Amino acid sequence: MKTSKWQAKDLITIGLYTILIYIIHNVISIILSPIMLYIYPYMSGICLFFSSIVYLLMAIRVGKKGTLLLMATVTGFIYTLMGAPLMLPFFIVAGIVGELTLLSGDGTQYRQVKRQAVAYGIYGILFGSGAFVMIYVLGTEFFESMKYTKSFIDRILEYAYSPLWMASGLAASFFLSWLGCMISKGILSKHFVKAGYISYQS
Repeated sequence: MKTSKWQAKDLITIGLYTILIYIIHNVISIILSPIMLYIYPYMSGICLFFSSIVYLLMAIRVGKKGTLLLMATVTGFIYTLMGAPLMLPFFIVAGIVGELTLLSGDGTQYRQVKRQAVAYGIYGILFGSGAFVMIYVLGTEFFESMKYTKSFIDRILEYAYSPLWMASGLAASFFLSWLGCMISKGILSKHFVKAGYISYQS
């Protein structure tokens, strides 16, 4: 029987997996950097799609209330270290909203792939909006400090203040996060469930 109490290994697991998710996002961003100007509203969704297997593995492995919130908080601290401290409360809110989708149940919902996929999708919507929030809150100074060109910043502003681009980007963030989790289910079943590393419910 899995214990519902938090243990040191749970915190370590969440911390390490969150850093891995951050690394994956950065690698994907680097790979797609030549076309980022054209797909910027969808970058968050694409990154979340590829990191979904790590999230699902972490969430099911820990299987406890607060896992998503703690992951979001650690992510917020990472952005704080990058020079964007205002993103910390934003990520905390994103984690809380994601956790709300998992409250209903007897505790087994934290190891249900479908529930976790929806939770990650909801988190994905708020995660995706973070790219726009940074523009609204920090203006162009943050992007200028990252040495982006003026044409790139102008294009980002165009995306940020277009309801259509924003809506399509956030919808993509939810769908790609959810889809990534659902696809990852088969990979986890083949490699991690059989190995006894995790067990989950459909």
